[in-house]
Amino acid sequence: MNSIESELFEEYKYVDKICREMYNAEKGVATYIEQMEMTPMSMRYKVAGWDNDYKQLKHIRWVRNQLAHETGYVECTQVDVDWLRNFHSRLLNQTDPLAIVEQLKRGAQAARVKPNSSKTIPTVTPTDYTNNTKPKRIALPVAIAVACVAAAAALMVLLFWIMNNPI
Repeated sequence: MNSIESELFEEYKYVDKICREMYNAEKGVATYIEQMEMTPMSMRYKVAGWDNDYKQLKHIRWVRNQLAHETGYVECTQVDVDWLRNFHSRLLNQTDPLAIVEQLKRGAQAARVKPNSSKTIPTVTPTDYTNNTKPKRIALPVAIAVACVAAAAALMVLLFWIMNNPI
C-alpha cells in the first residue's frame, strides 16, 4: 500500500466511525449512502452537489474495499484523499448533504409552526402576465451551473488521470 492509499484508508476509518456513531449502525459509510438513497428526490434537488457527493462517496467506499481486500491494482489518487478529507470536515461542521436535508426539514417545520409569521406568500394574478412577462425562475440556471461545475470537475479528474497514466 503506498502513502496515498494509506492516507485514504486512515481517513476512511475516521469518516466511517463518525457515520457509525451518527446512525448507531455497524456499517457507517454504507449506512450514510443508504440514507442518501432513501432521501426523496424533492429534497435531493435542494442540496447543491448532492449527486457528486453521492457518486464520490460510493467511489471512495469501492476504493477502500479494494484496498482492504487486496484484489489487485487500485487507482487511488490524492484527489480522492482530498475529497474524503473535505467530506470529513463537512460531516463535523454539519454541512454534508444529509445534514443540509435535516436543516431544510427543520426550517420547513418551523415555518409551519409559527402562526404569526411575518412572511407573506406571494400571489400571482392575471395582471402579472401582461406583456408576456412571467415570474423569474432561478432554479434552472442554478441547476445548469451546478451541472457545469460537476462536469468540469469530472473532466479535470479525467485529464489528471490521463496525464498520469500514459499509454
